[in-house]
Amino acid sequence: MSTKKIIAMSAPVVITAGEVDGEKKGPAKFNVLAYTGGLLPGALRSGDDHEDVIMDLAGMETGKSLIANLDHEMPQRVGHVNSATHDGKELRLSGIASAATKARDEVVNSAAEGFVWQASIEANPTKLELVKPGSTVKVNGQEFEAPARGGRALYVARRSVLKGFSFVSHGADDNTTVSIAASAAPSKEKKMKAEVQAWAEGMGIDVDNATPELLATIEANYEGKNGKPAKKIEASNPFEARKLEAKRRNDIREIADKFIERRDGDLEFIEAVEKMVDHAIEAKMDAKEFRLEMYESSVPLAHTVPTPRGRSETGMTSRILQAAICQAGRLSTVEKDFTDQELQLARDKFRDGISLNQFFITAAEMNGYRGSSGGRMNQEVQNYAFGKLSAHGRQIQAQGFSTIDVANITGAVANKFIHEGWMGVDQTPLRVAAIKNVRNFQLATTVSLTGALQFTELGAAGEIKHETLDEVIYTNQAKTYAAMLAITRQDIINDDLGALTAVPKRLGRGAMLLLNHIFWTEFLILETDGFFAAGNANINTGVADMTVGGLDATEAIFMAQTDYDGKPLSIQPKILLVPTALRNKALTLMASETAVYATSVATQGTANIFRGRFSVESSPYMSNSAYTGFSAAEWYMLADPNELAVIEIAALNGRVEPTVDTADTDFNTLGVQYRGYSDVGVKRQEKKAGVLADGGAS
Repeated sequence: MSTKKIIAMSAPVVITAGEVDGEKKGPAKFNVLAYTGGLLPGALRSGDDHEDVIMDLAGMETGKSLIANLDHEMPQRVGHVNSATHDGKELRLSGIASAATKARDEVVNSAAEGFVWQASIEANPTKLELVKPGSTVKVNGQEFEAPARGGRALYVARRSVLKGFSFVSHGADDNTTVSIAASAAPSKEKKMKAEVQAWAEGMGIDVDNATPELLATIEANYEGKNGKPAKKIEASNPFEARKLEAKRRNDIREIADKFIERRDGDLEFIEAVEKMVDHAIEAKMDAKEFRLEMYESSVPLAHTVPTPRGRSETGMTSRILQAAICQAGRLSTVEKDFTDQELQLARDKFRDGISLNQFFITAAEMNGYRGSSGGRMNQEVQNYAFGKLSAHGRQIQAQGFSTIDVANITGAVANKFIHEGWMGVDQTPLRVAAIKNVRNFQLATTVSLTGALQFTELGAAGEIKHETLDEVIYTNQAKTYAAMLAITRQDIINDDLGALTAVPKRLGRGAMLLLNHIFWTEFLILETDGFFAAGNANINTGVADMTVGGLDATEAIFMAQTDYDGKPLSIQPKILLVPTALRNKALTLMASETAVYATSVATQGTANIFRGRFSVESSPYMSNSAYTGFSAAEWYMLADPNELAVIEIAALNGRVEPTVDTADTDFNTLGVQYRGYSDVGVKRQEKKAGVLADGGAS
């Protein structure tokens, strides 16, 4: 039997809001008599088996983060436990209903109206002791007798780790009690404001006979201050706010993926992490908070997370839906992006490949849809799929928690196909340019790396001389480029899954075409506007063809480059950037062991001294007549852009690839929208980082 189980015990809950001297100071607080040291029938769970258990309080430890949630659903945070104590006989918890979630509001507001919650405590046994049938054992100052053979087994959890508890409607341990009370409840004699009393009486509450705790809760609920609000992303305009929100979601997704990689193939763990992602997005967590949640919560111990409501018996998860779509769309990296188990489950569930309508209907069913759609998507199916309708058909907020989040699935799939479309276009700019990480859309500056900074001998007094950098400044600026496409009602009627795969692939391709356009527009004009010129000592107009002689002459010019103080630049050339007409010549020169020289072999030798010296980069844009400065003969010898760059790509937060947002269309319109955008800029940089060869007789 595994030693990783959930032990649950329950108790009634009474809730009031926290006050100090009659003034609202913060969220509600709870105090829980969680366990009285007795027998917990059927509380030790191992798959479908339920065994009796006694928790030895002497061997109980507390986890780093004790969370209070609703109905054992990890994303439905209510608050946190800040104190867990026991005297060897009883376990007590106290904490704060601190989560800014609808689950917290449901618990607090329901209790204010008289609903009695119970608490179900969660713990992981790390050492279990089976009590011999018919024998007795003493634990927590009490004696217990194990049933005779044939009865349910009795275990003692000699060591365990407390993980938190859940608010539930029904419990198991009748001896325990839970109260959630104010830190300093107002006296009953304190006169309630007339408008508050009228509001409470309008809901049928007997204010005159209400307990002090209930009075505190009524006032807290009326004021609407019984919890800190969710964080909001601040931005100067809506467009910037959208980009900040997209970055937040992307950072959370990347953190989650790293955790998933560590537990490759563990579907239960993967689903638990996906639910944490949903919660983090809804709760407006930033990446740092989410990472801390992942490390400190019980979610990484996948077996401690209960099976979520709505999950099918076949083990369907959002990851399996993603895998099915990517298989049907023939994503080239599908074997790398998903585990063998996920791919096999996707094939087993959708043997003929998933269709667009199947995807939406499956997501809707996992969110509680039980209607008959005839195998076709309709508005009701879409609303369930996007979490706009609850399992009871009631309208909820679009951002509310649901078992499956279609927007997240389509977004994850879209990003995979966007990357594939992006990679299908010429990547030369990314290999010859420096990539600058910028944090906003303001003009960014870079100081030249060619300034004079040379070590000097330390004097007898040990004083180090202050040196200065030559302030040669380059600038760059990221701008936003965007496009929008949609899965239309016609796509849905045609059941065209390509709308989920081909559309984002086109967005990815379009983004890289855009980057190529702005890159080569800036790069090829460098000769015509004097960037490469004799006065800058960075152009070869002599022997400049793609031959050993041309390479020799161009390299000599490059190596003669000096700092702005006249000293050698001391940077080696690394790249040959050539038009497609010269690509094969350049590759031949880099691969050949011997070369034909213009002078006598007897005096020159036949070894190709340039073999493997440079990496060859080529692009059809260089000789395209649509761009000013195009040429089929001119080529460039460049330094490694990470050392010194002729040209630079500025990318917001270092992301060169595009970002995609997905959402359903307006509530009464059938369809899904895609919004793709790139935040990039291209600008010339250091004249000394390259030499232009004009082609000579080539």
